[in-house]
Amino acid sequence: MKITIAKHSGFCFGVKRAYDLACAGSRSRGKVYILGKLVHNDDVCRDLRKKRIKEIKSLNEAKEGTIIFTAHGVGPRLYEKVIKKGLKIIDTTCPKVVKAQRLAKNYAKKGYQVIVFGDEKHEEVKGIWEWSGDKVKIIGSLKEAKKLKLEKKKKYCLISQTTQNVEEFKRIKDYLSKASANFVYFNTICDSTDSRQNETRKLAEKNDAVIVVGGRDSANSRRLYEIAKSINLKTYFIENARQLKKNWFSDIKKLAITAGASTPEWAISKVIDKIGKID
Repeated sequence: MKITIAKHSGFCFGVKRAYDLACAGSRSRGKVYILGKLVHNDDVCRDLRKKRIKEIKSLNEAKEGTIIFTAHGVGPRLYEKVIKKGLKIIDTTCPKVVKAQRLAKNYAKKGYQVIVFGDEKHEEVKGIWEWSGDKVKIIGSLKEAKKLKLEKKKKYCLISQTTQNVEEFKRIKDYLSKASANFVYFNTICDSTDSRQNETRKLAEKNDAVIVVGGRDSANSRRLYEIAKSINLKTYFIENARQLKKNWFSDIKKLAITAGASTPEWAISKVIDKIGKID
């Protein structure tokens, strides 16, 4: 069986930066907390716990020490609360997310109705919503975009969650540009996301099966799975090597392996090693 590993797989720039900042923070004196998950990958979270970084769900759990903000970003109110409590901050927010936050804030101030293409339950989108002054409209698809009631005299600005589907963003952008005369857009989808999705489409077409390695809660990993599955029915989504099944590989001559931006290299290596041992 020939195995092709996607060139664009594993930690992206933003996740690598966040992981390195968190690891550096773990070596500092005092207690270190992380509010939520640094990234949506259990292997990474377990690794950080070993480095004595305590994962907390509420700021009330931290009485002293340092708070790590995750790569997904947070809203301005949380910064204010942490400062008032006298806690130190390690901000690992991805620079691409910061760009989306600033665009939402600035265009909302200019009087635009900001529209965000994203998952309203995702931490990144919640943060962008708060930076806009709680004024954005969130849509998850072109179908939802078509349900928006657009006013002729109103100005609209479209941005995106950084890990969304690039092709769907283009469809939404094309629709809104025709539906409103006062429309601007900014493609805030990460370049790494775009590259991974394009590569995944090609791999799904050229191979007999595709393995996507990533956390179940990882938006970008789930997106890769959805894209590959729409092209190749023999696409499997796993979090780690333990979830591989031998019967997936019967009669498979060409296999592609890709991974989300929050998937560590060590998890990918274990998957490759185990597949190599399958008879």
